[in-house]
Order: sequence, then structure tokens, then C-alpha cells
Amino acid sequence: MTERHLLHTETLSNGCSIKVRAEILRDGSLGMFIGVYWPDGTAIDENHDPRPHMLDMEAAMDWGIDIAKGIGNSQRTL
Repeated sequence: MTERHLLHTETLSNGCSIKVRAEILRDGSLGMFIGVYWPDGTAIDENHDPRPHMLDMEAAMDWGIDIAKGIGNSQRTL
């Protein structure tokens, strides 16, 4: 059976954390969420409707992780 959703969470080296979710919706479309958070859990960016162009779920997940890491790793934390 094919997975209908994937979830990736990670704490980056600067303490920021990321959460990326991809799921196949009932209508067959791809739903995604990309979240990036400060070490205290406060949201830096939350995108509830990112639109990867012409990607399957696994490729969209990789795309979302790259986006989240780019945002998270660019933050200065002390």
C-alpha cells in the first residue's frame, strides 16, 4: 500500500526546527505544509499551501525540506 502522507521533523545546527508534511488528499491532489521555528518554538514561517510544480509526493517532500532548511539555516540564533 502506498503511503498517503510523509512527515519530516528536524532540529538544525542553529537550534531552529523544521516540520514538513506532504499528503495525498482525497481528490488525489498533493497537500503540503512547511514550518520553520525558533529554538523556543515560535514560528518563523508557516506555509500551509506551498505549491511544488509537477512533483510527486516524495520529490515534493525533498523540495519542502530544502526550502525549510534554507529558511531555518539563514536565521541567526544565540
